[in-house]
Amino acid sequence: MSSPWPVSWTGWGPYMPPGYHLIWGWRIAAAVFLTALGSMTMLLAAVYNVRGKVSRMVKINMTAGWIFILGALAFFVIDLGRPDRAGNIIFIGYPNGRLAQSWMDWGVLFLSGMVIWGIIYLAITYIPSLARAVLGKYIRPTQIVLDYLIMLTGIAATVYTAFLFAAAGGKSYWWNGVLPLLWLSSGLAYGSAFSLLVTRFFEKSVTTAVPVKADGGTSELAHVLHELSWLDLLAEIFEGFGWALFIAVAMANHYLAGLDLYELLFGAYAPMFWGVVISIGIAIPLLLEIALLRVNPLNRTAAVMIAIIFVAVIVGGYTLRYVVIATAYFHTPITPFYNTQPQWGPWWG
Repeated sequence: MSSPWPVSWTGWGPYMPPGYHLIWGWRIAAAVFLTALGSMTMLLAAVYNVRGKVSRMVKINMTAGWIFILGALAFFVIDLGRPDRAGNIIFIGYPNGRLAQSWMDWGVLFLSGMVIWGIIYLAITYIPSLARAVLGKYIRPTQIVLDYLIMLTGIAATVYTAFLFAAAGGKSYWWNGVLPLLWLSSGLAYGSAFSLLVTRFFEKSVTTAVPVKADGGTSELAHVLHELSWLDLLAEIFEGFGWALFIAVAMANHYLAGLDLYELLFGAYAPMFWGVVISIGIAIPLLLEIALLRVNPLNRTAAVMIAIIFVAVIVGGYTLRYVVIATAYFHTPITPFYNTQPQWGPWWG
């Protein structure tokens, strides 16, 4: 962490810009972003595997999502500063009779679950001889069970950091009940954009000369692409709605949250928020998704649109996580005599 000096002085106390006292910075933002991307990518693969569609996309999504989850765990461990002790967090609650002591502990368990389900799933996919020897005729039922486990654990892994931030003391900006909605909707946008890209470019070969019909052959692939477009469109809409609610709650929250919110909307982080998160991450994909629903998703124009949607959603998605984390540290320091309590905490386990 950078040295807090030099600092400039305001009317009553020191004022420290974010670069001087970011405890959670870009590494945690990357970890949270990769958690959502990996979890929702695997979740959508599980959904389509249950339905028996786009098998190549399912295989690629499961593999890529599992790698994203490993990347998220790596960033979490690196940010801890003592990687050799990272595994201890799982066992902290045991002396007190709990499976986990905090939301951070639960998050490690959720992410570990995604890793374990992914290992089993990939073993069945890439080592079919071993799967047949161990599971016999129960390969497909085992995959279905894993699909539902991935769906449930993926949602939990995506939203747990929202509760983790809400339980953080001294940061009223994060005490916002809308964070789970914002995290889940944006994560679903990442996963659907990635799935849209994989399905369009890596599913079975198609020809744009074949018209889109109601059923069969190429039309089924086109139907899935339109389905994923709708999903990404709705996720972007809910993400925008989530931001509106988040801002409204922050305005009604403690006055310190208003200081951070000002920096987000009008201050140091306004260019990142309005220029990257809103314009690139939400507005551009939203407009392109609407246009994509009106054309044949198998033609060349649609391929270019899908590639732009993916890049825009990913860039805006990481920036979203970063500004929510970074702006919480942009405030005049709390006096030593001021006590704060979070709205909620780890009430289960």
